[in-house]
Amino acid sequence: MITLNNDEIQILGTPCFASANYAKLLIAAGIYEDKEKKAEYEQAVFAHWGLGLYKEHGEKWKEEADKILKECAAKVKEKAA
Repeated sequence: MITLNNDEIQILGTPCFASANYAKLLIAAGIYEDKEKKAEYEQAVFAHWGLGLYKEHGEKWKEEADKILKECAAKVKEKAA
């Protein structure tokens, strides 16, 4: 039997509307390529990114995610100025 832990459930179970917002920010900041304007791609970007953070940082992945997202937002805002 395969068991998912709470962090994996949170990452993989993030609703499409929420994962899309995170993915759009990661794409706009240049972390992921601006490949497709499709919900499937945006959802895949978030799942890939979140699982990578979880693999690298374990239970601290959310703190790292918040830090990166803030940096991305600042970068995007700076580009727009």
